[in-house]
Amino acid sequence: MKIALHNELPGEAQYKQWLEAMKVEAAAELAFDYETLSRCERVVAAYDDERLVGIGRSSEHTGAERSAACKVLPAYERREIERYMQKLLK
Repeated sequence: MKIALHNELPGEAQYKQWLEAMKVEAAAELAFDYETLSRCERVVAAYDDERLVGIGRSSEHTGAERSAACKVLPAYERREIERYMQKLLK
């Protein structure tokens, strides 16, 4: 498995597929709706080949540090993908 991280918003069709998978496998958070993501200063998308498996976004600054929120498909949890996305977002 080789995961690729891209510093850009995924396409809307890929996002919809990811969201459907999240609804089946876990509860998707409102913070990850496409409109909110499109307004974020920084977004990272994680891909396994062509499949979108995770999305991360920067949150508002909290003091001197930026906070990040990341979500990956449950089948990809515990593979440190979120940690790498958070590094790119901070």
